[in-house]
Amino acid sequence: MDLNLLTTFLAVYKHSSITAASEQLDLTQPAVSAAIKRLETVVGKTLFVREGRGIAPTGAAVSLANKIEDPLNVITTLEQQTNNLNIYCTESLLHLISDIDNVNFSEAPLQENELFDALISQKVDIVIDVISSKKHTLIEEVLFTDEAVCLTRIEHPRIKEQLTQEAYFQEEHIALKIKRADMNTVEFLSDADLPPRKIKIETSSIASMLMLASSTNYIASSTRSLAEKLAPQLDLKIHSIPLPLHPIKFRMLYHRRYAKDEQHLKVRELIKKTLIKHK
Repeated sequence: MDLNLLTTFLAVYKHSSITAASEQLDLTQPAVSAAIKRLETVVGKTLFVREGRGIAPTGAAVSLANKIEDPLNVITTLEQQTNNLNIYCTESLLHLISDIDNVNFSEAPLQENELFDALISQKVDIVIDVISSKKHTLIEEVLFTDEAVCLTRIEHPRIKEQLTQEAYFQEEHIALKIKRADMNTVEFLSDADLPPRKIKIETSSIASMLMLASSTNYIASSTRSLAEKLAPQLDLKIHSIPLPLHPIKFRMLYHRRYAKDEQHLKVRELIKKTLIKHK
């Protein structure tokens, strides 16, 4: 029997919804419905019936779910032990942990909901980002704290050693497209109502932001750790942001089912030890 049919069945069973299951599995609703019909043909029994606006499992579905859930979890764990872990990591920390073995790193998506969906659907094993979650299925740990800073080119005609608040709002900025909790970076780190910055360019990458700042008179932003690595190479000057901002807290999020998984735990501990060296 195709294990993908059983995985799809369990998703529909847990959600009592074709729509929710399709979102979790990143499949179309017709594909999920077709998989359920194929499984019903294999087992020779109806697995779901219409109930109001949704669906409900039959007795055969309940019996099947009880039989296959634990074995499927074991198979998933075995697959995890034989493959590298997939991690979404914020660009700000990639330069500190990218050398860790047995891990495939990808930059975290721009959209916050994509991070949660990827974890819940097991598309990725770990997310490292500034996001926080109240979802019971996810565990989060604070990993690393950093400071937000500004950068300007060394030969900037108006900004010299110190960046004043007046200059900060008068000058034009390069901003990240990334939003967390529906806020841009400055809004996310501040409790105060701040006037809007003059955004000249939006980019999805901090590295490209710093490259642009090195050849223009626009202000860029970064974490201090990444700024200290790249500023000397790009002839940029680092400034404190002249605003009352919280430190940036980077968190590691993962699915609760992997809390005690041996390989998963080993990688998590290695990430933490690596970042401690840079504090």
